[in-house]
Parts: sequence; structure tokens; C-alpha cells
Amino acid sequence: MRHIFAVSKSDTNMHGAKSRQKNDETMLRRRDVAALVADIHGVTADHVRKVVRGDRENEQILATYMQIIENDNMLLRAAKDTVPFKDSLNPEA
Repeated sequence: MRHIFAVSKSDTNMHGAKSRQKNDETMLRRRDVAALVADIHGVTADHVRKVVRGDRENEQILATYMQIIENDNMLLRAAKDTVPFKDSLNPEA
């Protein structure tokens, strides 16, 4: 027996809204530091992740990784200090 389901136009629009929301969430992710370090040192991103986890040893890769992470954190802190949050714009909220 076949089941036929009717799909309303609002259902298809919801799919589009969910898709856009997922794309927006994807854009908010931080960059892949392991891939960046891998390009710098000529190794694979998997190798870099193993070094960071401690499965492999390579001081140069670890130092580069940590430097990039620290610079990203400093940049995020500076941006947070510069841009006011919504709560500070409207103290009554």
C-alpha cells in the first residue's frame, strides 16, 4: 500500500529556513587551526591533531598551533571589549 503525503507550501518554507539557519551556524564556527598549521609545516591536519592530543611529538608544530590559538583568543578579547553587547545598549532589558 502506498502512502501519499501532502506537503504544504509552509512546510517547504520551513525547510528553507532551517537550511539558512544551519548555514548561519556554520559561518560562526572558528577556523580549522589544524589545517592551517598543516599547510605551514607541510604535514596533514590529522598529524597536527595527533601532536596536539599528545599522540605524537613535534615541538615546532605544537608551538605554531599554540601561537595561532593565543593570537585568535587575543583578537576575540579585543573584539568583545570594543563591541558593546545588546544588554549594555538597553539597560532596562
